[in-house]
Amino acid sequence: MRKSVGVLLTLLLSCLVANAEDVSSRMDGVMLRIRNNEVVSYEYGYFCSAENALSTIVSVGKYYSDSLPKIRCQAYRYASKAALQCNSDTTKIMVVEDLLRSCNDSSSIVVQNAWQELTKFDKKYFTEESKRMLEHIIDNGKFFSEKFFMIGGYVGSENMVSILKNRRALCEKNQQWYVDLALCRLNDNSSVQAVLSRLSKIKPSLDFVDLLLPDLLYTRQRQIYDWIINEAMTDECKCVSRSPVSERQMPCAYYIMYEIADYIEDFPIDRDEDGEKDDDFSKSDIKNMRTWLGANLNYRIIDAGY
Repeated sequence: MRKSVGVLLTLLLSCLVANAEDVSSRMDGVMLRIRNNEVVSYEYGYFCSAENALSTIVSVGKYYSDSLPKIRCQAYRYASKAALQCNSDTTKIMVVEDLLRSCNDSSSIVVQNAWQELTKFDKKYFTEESKRMLEHIIDNGKFFSEKFFMIGGYVGSENMVSILKNRRALCEKNQQWYVDLALCRLNDNSSVQAVLSRLSKIKPSLDFVDLLLPDLLYTRQRQIYDWIINEAMTDECKCVSRSPVSERQMPCAYYIMYEIADYIEDFPIDRDEDGEKDDDFSKSDIKNMRTWLGANLNYRIIDAGY
């Protein structure tokens, strides 16, 4: 049994989780159905509940080395989702390390799953050992390496700036964009200027909102956010309504304001009781948002999360 699973088993016993065998048996049944290409209910609500999370993480450990990529991928996915429900920082740290180890997998779907799951963990769960593993992946990763550039920028390390800059010199041009974004997140001014230079040639559109805006928001860089906000101050109709019954032209400001709301402290957008944004706002709402930005030129960017 792997060392990390052994530690988790100790945690499991100390917490007196009485239903560990039931969780394991139920997990075996799910994995068998996946193996047999049957219709599967993944039962995340059960396996990743707070009371079953530790049992689930222990149960899936044996599947990390399964012969089928889809089984390995699902095992890591269960572990990640379960760890996020645990109160134990130690558990989260060990699952982050397991996900980083899975980046050496021979299957691209397992590696793709790893970067998707790693972005969900707070950077405090990346230990110095995890950061060394991440640095190695950035230097040697085979699959989806540009996403690991951005995880590297999010997590950071003592050597991350130099590693990313060295990697940039070896990258194809389309990958250099992701290295620049990662370096922006690490406050490298030359990369901020490189991104702004590219933005000077771009005009917002629906493709910009869908494909480029998330990358720009990831940087958490004031100069880049100022550029985004400046574009949201125009009423030029360069976007198309997402409504299935209407394709009318409309200002991109609607979509830009909606997306940026999660990244600026106290941004005035209506939210429901669960904190979800109201996606039905009017011209007057846009006016109020612009007024707020005009009165809050020193707005604070929220740097939590990926």
